[in-house]
Amino acid sequence: MKRLFSSILLVTIALILGFWLGKTNALQGTWIGDTLSDTVEKIPNPESIVTIIEGEGSLKKVTPIPESQPQESTAVSEPEKEINETTANIDYKLIEDTIFNLLNQVRRENNLPELTPNAQLKKAARKRAKETEESFSHTRPDGSETFTILEEADYKYVYQLAGENLGMATNYLDETGMAELLSNGWVDSPGHYENMIRKEFKEVGIGVSFDGENIYAVQLFGTPMAN
Repeated sequence: MKRLFSSILLVTIALILGFWLGKTNALQGTWIGDTLSDTVEKIPNPESIVTIIEGEGSLKKVTPIPESQPQESTAVSEPEKEINETTANIDYKLIEDTIFNLLNQVRRENNLPELTPNAQLKKAARKRAKETEESFSHTRPDGSETFTILEEADYKYVYQLAGENLGMATNYLDETGMAELLSNGWVDSPGHYENMIRKEFKEVGIGVSFDGENIYAVQLFGTPMAN
């Protein structure tokens, strides 16, 4: 028993010493040092893993205008890609679909109707996800507020209620794991969770962007203008 304990203690000390030597480059230039450095680079550094959930979520309500044209629900189609293909080495669709499914799971748990996917909101959410690479805020890079995107021709969505949740996390898990990490972050944040379970919302678009290090995700909620 003492021999087993001594062996475990020696292995533990060796691992700690090896990790320290690798991080401090004390053996840089030697084959031992190169091996330690390679090993250290493959161990995630907790301090470099970042998960940020922006603010408290954004919400905007528009008073219905009788003469406005009603917004029809749009069937989901593949949106125009707001993706930098040079860094497209993750499965965007899998992350977006998983976030969508987790969102509706939360709504079912709260006895709320599931949200319907909307193609325009998805296009806008992907655009917003790309924009948050430059400015991680409910204010767009040009200084305008979030929901101005729904007034642009390519992303036009006539709404009476809209909401936005932003999330960012260092990419260190598989796609399903990253989707769960971001979704859990929103659930744990009261303002974002409020958007997720707001009973007035009818539709949603999920968008994701990736800059090679961080995944940016957007939930864009909407309630179309009533007929």
